[in-house]
Amino acid sequence: MTWVGRQVGVADPYKLAQVVNVPVVVGTILLVAAMARLLWPRRPWIAPAAAGFVALSPVLTRTAAMFHPEPLDLLLATLSGYLAVRMLLERRYGARAALGLGLALGLAQMTRQFALYTLAVVAVAWVVALGSRARERAALLRAGLVALAACVVVAGPWYGYRVATYGNGLFDRPHQAKPLFERRPASFYLDPGLPDVFARPYRPHAMNLAWPQTYADVWGDWFGVFAWDRQRQGRPGGAVAGWLVAQDAIGLLPTALALGGWLVLLASALRRRAAPLLVVALLPLAGLAGYFYFAIAYPTPDGDVLKPTFMLSTLWGWALCFGWATARLGERRPRLVGWTLGLLALADLPFVVYKGAAGLF
Repeated sequence: MTWVGRQVGVADPYKLAQVVNVPVVVGTILLVAAMARLLWPRRPWIAPAAAGFVALSPVLTRTAAMFHPEPLDLLLATLSGYLAVRMLLERRYGARAALGLGLALGLAQMTRQFALYTLAVVAVAWVVALGSRARERAALLRAGLVALAACVVVAGPWYGYRVATYGNGLFDRPHQAKPLFERRPASFYLDPGLPDVFARPYRPHAMNLAWPQTYADVWGDWFGVFAWDRQRQGRPGGAVAGWLVAQDAIGLLPTALALGGWLVLLASALRRRAAPLLVVALLPLAGLAGYFYFAIAYPTPDGDVLKPTFMLSTLWGWALCFGWATARLGERRPRLVGWTLGLLALADLPFVVYKGAAGLF
């Protein structure tokens, strides 16, 4: 698209490439809704709730407005999850289905390595299915090997290049001599960053504090690259700062619902050894583990490694956990949950219809 923009004389050809993110995000939303219908066909409200969580997530809206690979990574990771769930639920173990899954997983690796989270949970779910579906073991094993081979054919040469060039297929940063858990102070893990995470949710407040910095950039713009410009302003102005504070406050309820839904779903999937559900329930765990390993192993003084875009590929898993939690609560108190979600969606709209996360003002 950039090349096309240059050929037709667009002043900024990268702008044309940014347009690609529109169908990418819409495709992700539709895939999340389709996956919800596959997993919970008798709970129709999970699909729109999960789709809304994706559509109104500031971290995705902000990233999709940039010239950035993460939205495409999210789409391919979501497609991989959808194909894996459909194969396991409908017991489709044919070569075509397996090749499709392997191709999607491989293309996701070629976009960003954070799609490894999805590859890992699909592999674990497959192993669980092999252990719990004795009569289908041969077909499952054959399909899994075909998918793995297709993924290796697509992404293997790229990882081989990285090993040959950097000595490490995953990280090109130099390793530190310190043991892993001595590279960060205790405050990195334990400091909640209060009251800054809600009173001043922007740089440099709560810098290098794992949870508050991550939360502030999930729901706002901690780094100052979109709603405000940290290079020129130093700090956001009064109106922008107020909107960032509002965004962090609005994010409390959906975060709590997503976390609660995830923990319950994870416990249920592990107890029942439900392989399709494990594809969803294990994804947030894999994303958090990879995200914090990278942030701990490669510390920087400016907090640059604590970027929630590094686990954007797991947004579809969080969205499904959120949708499931809201639907279950809605069965008990439908009016309360319905009105609450409606008001949250209305409150979130000003943040997504303007170019910046500062809303309409």
